[in-house]
Amino acid sequence: MQKQLFYLTNQELVAYAWQGKALTRIDSYNNDDEGRRRLGAYLEHAESVPSYLLVDVIEEDFQRDTAPHVSGRAREALLERKLLQLYRDTPYRQATLQGRDKEGRKDDRYLFNALTNPELPRSWLLVMQKQRVPLVGIYSLASLSQLLFDKLKLGSGAVLLVSHQSSGLRQSFFQDGALRFSRLTPLFDHAPERLAEAFRVETAKTRQFMANSRLLARGVQVQVVVLARQDNLTALAGGMQGNAEVSYLPIDLEQARTVLRSGQFDTSAECDPLTLSLLASTRVPSHFPLRDLKHFYQLLQARLLLYGLSGAVALAAVVWAALDVNSIFALRREEARLDQEAAATEQRYQQIVKNMPVTQVSPHNMKSVVELAAMLDNNVPLPNAQMAQLSAVLNGIPEIKVTKLTWNAVEAATLQLEVDPNAPPPGPLEDFSPPPGLLGMPDKTAQTVLLEGEIVPFKGDYRAAIDSVARFAAQLNRNRGVHADVTLQPLDTRPGVKLEKSAGAEDGDGQAVFTLKITWKP
Repeated sequence: MQKQLFYLTNQELVAYAWQGKALTRIDSYNNDDEGRRRLGAYLEHAESVPSYLLVDVIEEDFQRDTAPHVSGRAREALLERKLLQLYRDTPYRQATLQGRDKEGRKDDRYLFNALTNPELPRSWLLVMQKQRVPLVGIYSLASLSQLLFDKLKLGSGAVLLVSHQSSGLRQSFFQDGALRFSRLTPLFDHAPERLAEAFRVETAKTRQFMANSRLLARGVQVQVVVLARQDNLTALAGGMQGNAEVSYLPIDLEQARTVLRSGQFDTSAECDPLTLSLLASTRVPSHFPLRDLKHFYQLLQARLLLYGLSGAVALAAVVWAALDVNSIFALRREEARLDQEAAATEQRYQQIVKNMPVTQVSPHNMKSVVELAAMLDNNVPLPNAQMAQLSAVLNGIPEIKVTKLTWNAVEAATLQLEVDPNAPPPGPLEDFSPPPGLLGMPDKTAQTVLLEGEIVPFKGDYRAAIDSVARFAAQLNRNRGVHADVTLQPLDTRPGVKLEKSAGAEDGDGQAVFTLKITWKP
């Protein structure tokens, strides 16, 4: 991801570009009105990318203190009050938690630091704000030394990390892996002999300060880690003679780049590119509050998110279209395969027809004869279904005993065609399907059964016998296309007919016979 980095010292601001894990120096701008005007002209035409400001100045103060162990909003309010007491005149301040006391109230231990000359960074930030630069964070090089210390795995104990920066010699003291303070000694002449002299004098002053302020216990050896390019380390070798109080560990920039894996940069310069590459390749929260400047970076994030969503939608559309195209080709291949199979089938059919013996009847006529035979089979009246239906009803009326069945297929009535004046006009000729009767074929016929039976057992109760016969006829009539009619009742009650039986009489030789005509319409 492309980024933009600015390195601010007391003398100048240097712009760098980060792209493809490679750091490139763009230009430098003096700390005056002309330099800020030139920066504004550059930013006016520069691409809007995430930007970082790394500050390496003399005016930075460090204080260590403790605070009650609280969390959440109470902790934020407590630290804000503490920072306001220590650094009232600058907004560029921060508190870093460095553990807790092991005894007493077990208070939290903090390192408070701030840029005590706020006008220097503010003058450059106003230019960036005017050009709507999407600033990710404002960083202190001294605080970033903690990340450098951890990445290089310099261990615990008393460690003094000395780095040769374009602004001078940066000395950061670490005790048990935590930053205690940092100081910058400006250098106006970076010649190897002047660098060696400044290194010897300034490290001695720092060790004396640590001893006087009781940061370093008596008899404890200090490890001085020197970070510089190889030719400067050669010039400093004469001043790195270890003893019981101090030991030295030189690290050249090429070695540090290999350990940190921080990307490509110019190792012939001071340690500025190394620190900037570490910042660009690592996600680090802003050391100092951005306030109004964070708005432009939030807008950039929203724009990049929309670009990402648009790209995802476009990619999904392309994938969808590719799948559709693939489906189309698959369907065309399937269509071609089916056409080939149809052609092969037609060819086989023609070959079979060609090899068939010559007959006086055409295949078309033979097909018609087969279809007519099937029609005849379908129209032949068979009593199977009707007998099954009759048996199902008889199972529900056990007192009825069948004595005789006469089945007959009734010829259909003469077909009469009536024209409906409201009927729609006839369709095409090929859609017309005439009934078989018009073709001279026998139509499906109605079937009749004359059922003769009696009520068994019968004890002379003719009313019960008549009810059983009526219920039998009613259940048959419930079936679709069935009509059952009682032609002879167990007791003939028609007017003019002489009654020869007595209702309710106990007559062991009496019979209750009846006759039922059942018609099934096709």
